[in-house]
Amino acid sequence: WQLKRLPRIDRDILRMAVAEISFLGIPDRVAINEAVELAKRYSDEEGHRFINGVLRRANELIKTQAITQ
Repeated sequence: WQLKRLPRIDRDILRMAVAEISFLGIPDRVAINEAVELAKRYSDEEGHRFINGVLRRANELIKTQAITQ
């Protein structure tokens, strides 16, 4: 799987949400929900499901990393 195969809008939504969670202190549920809503509006039919899954997994990794540091 390669990142360049992902539609540009999905990549941008994912990057934005991860930055909001990691660096801006936006609550994870809010950032994920907003990303999913953007995907529903601007991505293809299944984009919001993919983005939801990726962000939930990324959020778990971010939290785990924060705990171990």
